[in-house]
This record gives sequence, structure tokens and C-alpha cells, in this order.
Amino acid sequence: MMTKEINPVGSFKDWDSTKILELQNSNESDRVGDILLFEDDSIKVWSIILKPGDRLPFHKHTKNYTWVCLTQGAAISHYKNGRIVEIQYQKGDVSYYDHDAKGDFVHNLENIGDVLLKFNTVEYK
Repeated sequence: MMTKEINPVGSFKDWDSTKILELQNSNESDRVGDILLFEDDSIKVWSIILKPGDRLPFHKHTKNYTWVCLTQGAAISHYKNGRIVEIQYQKGDVSYYDHDAKGDFVHNLENIGDVLLKFNTVEYK
């Protein structure tokens, strides 16, 4: 996975006005995927499938989680703090987010590539 910062934290200079409006009108949903595949007392397993140009709306991460990218592709994320990041994913990229160490955050995810982008995310309750 390679990331490139497009806009720094604390600045909304490079934000499109529609994204700012979407963020302001978001309800900070805690749905961190398109489809909830599985849930029990310990975990939630989500699927994210984005066609080129599709977006996962702004959502709030409030738990520790792991994600794995199932395809190669490119995306962009806008964060509530102003940061914008472009990401190049490789099939098999995986990451862990420690909520206790980093806290809540809100962002979206948009497929800016020309192929299907797929992820699975496991949230730990």
C-alpha cells in the first residue's frame, strides 16, 4: 500500500464543496462497510465493494479493526480533520487500527481507479 497526502490535517483548501457539504450533513454512521457479513458477541465482519467512481460515505470508526484488500486498486479518503489521502492498494494489503491508541475518526472512501475495489473489515467489539 502506498499513500500520498493531498491535503494536510487542519486545512480544507483542496476540498470540493460537495464533499464539505456531505461531511457537514453526514450523521457519522458507524457502518464501516457496505454489507454486514457476520456478527456475534465479539466481532462484526464487513464487506466493501466499490466499482470505479463509487464511494463509501462518511462513517465513524469507534472500535479496533483489521481490514484486508482483496483486489488491487486506487482510492481517495477525505477525513473529518481536513486531511485527504490518495491510496494505491495491492491485493493482500492488510492493516490494523488500534482505537484505544488513536481514538475515533471519520472518513469516506472513493474508488478512483478503473477496476473493482474490494475489502473485508473485521471490527472487534
